[in-house]
Amino acid sequence: MKTKSCFASVPLLLLLGGLTPSAGFGGTILQNVGSGDAQIAVYDPIGQSFVADDVQLSTIAFAFSDMNLGNPNSPITMSLYAGTGVGGTLLDSVTQTLPFVLPGTGAPLQFIDFNFAGNSLILGATYTAVVTTTSPKVGVAYNVNDVYAGGQVFESYAAGDPFHNEAGYDLAFRVVTVPEPGSAVLVTLGGLAMLIRCRRSGVSV
Repeated sequence: MKTKSCFASVPLLLLLGGLTPSAGFGGTILQNVGSGDAQIAVYDPIGQSFVADDVQLSTIAFAFSDMNLGNPNSPITMSLYAGTGVGGTLLDSVTQTLPFVLPGTGAPLQFIDFNFAGNSLILGATYTAVVTTTSPKVGVAYNVNDVYAGGQVFESYAAGDPFHNEAGYDLAFRVVTVPEPGSAVLVTLGGLAMLIRCRRSGVSV
């Protein structure tokens, strides 16, 4: 006798929960290729724009480097703005002191997270995260090959060097979103509905 099986796939659970796979389940935007380092204090504020791929923000990280070891380890402030650049609405700012020992310029990237939990994003909208500091100690890693299509470097240095073409540059950055609480509940309910349906039909799970 053949035994039928019942497999509750993710797309089916999404349908049962009344959701689409495009939003509500969290994810990560990651640009982890560096080709140079820029001193924050010189380009202050310096940051990266991105397009939100989900709605519940968790953390934003840049890859930081030590460019002037003998200088004070001043706090770094990361601010999140709506839109491209700093002309939009300021949504939140987080200040923290980084570890005193950071990778040197050209070393493997070290991402450090800033906690933006509790901030909601609009799916598909553009945002910009920038950092500021008073000390020349810390820099941020960047890439010159336009590796992230959803955004670009933003910086304030008048001469623009080395960012003579900001649209072709990206910082090394990471944006993490988390599932909305309601999404997890709906998926659980969808899974229970599938189990009940399978058992009532006499189908093995």
